[in-house]
Amino acid sequence: MRASSILLLVLLAPSAWGLRCPDGVVDIGDHAVEVLDACGEPFSRAEVVESPTRIVTVDGVPIRQTLAVGIVTEEWIYEFSPQRFRQLLRFRGNRLLEIRSLDKPR
Repeated sequence: MRASSILLLVLLAPSAWGLRCPDGVVDIGDHAVEVLDACGEPFSRAEVVESPTRIVTVDGVPIRQTLAVGIVTEEWIYEFSPQRFRQLLRFRGNRLLEIRSLDKPR
């Protein structure tokens, strides 16, 4: 593989550089306290309870089962400036699970 191809793959990796915040960079796996230190308080916070499902087959018929235990995920939204896309950060167990760009603030 050529060096330019490797460089392109690194640049396109979604969390290759993490999220740049006013006081540092955060990445998947960071603790919520580290994110607060680097990014400050989010614009909004929401707790989401996900009900996991699974498909089981009974007599050849697939049936969707919702598991009784919900998984709590916390979502934080950051608006750093009108020129930057909003950032959605998802946490599970105080660990950063996902960083996703949303739309620009209005």
